[in-house]
Amino acid sequence: MRLARSLRTMGLLLASGWLGACSGAHESTQTATAVHAGAAPTTNVPALVGLSIDDLYSRLGAKQPLPVSLANAAEVLSAVNQATKQDSLATFKTGGLTLIANFNASTRQVRDLLLLGHHEDSLMARATLRSSATQYLVLPVFASNRPNYLLGLRIVPIN
Repeated sequence: MRLARSLRTMGLLLASGWLGACSGAHESTQTATAVHAGAAPTTNVPALVGLSIDDLYSRLGAKQPLPVSLANAAEVLSAVNQATKQDSLATFKTGGLTLIANFNASTRQVRDLLLLGHHEDSLMARATLRSSATQYLVLPVFASNRPNYLLGLRIVPIN
């Protein structure tokens, strides 16, 4: 009996010593990481979905050339060609975003929009897009020669 009590006491002492060693008192303190604010919305792209090219011209102004800042405009156009049935393209700048409209020249109906950029979350926030929207689909467009390199987001209206 006495031996059992001694072993139990010794076990409790060892356990308390082990718990004391793991108190975290000697661990390095963790610094709080900076929380990045979400990108502020700059363009209401959902309001542009389903419009004709003429309506886009009236809302966004005259079409623009592809920006010089694009590393390889041919790569973007190649990705657009692979992703869509290209007829005619018009490029617009709105709210700091570059938007390419793919439209049927005879009916003037816009088939889809391509929002150029490399950061999906930022593009979604700045364009006020929702992945759960019922009036359009948002699809990533990747470079054909670099499958992990995002060129932008394709917005396809659901009719």
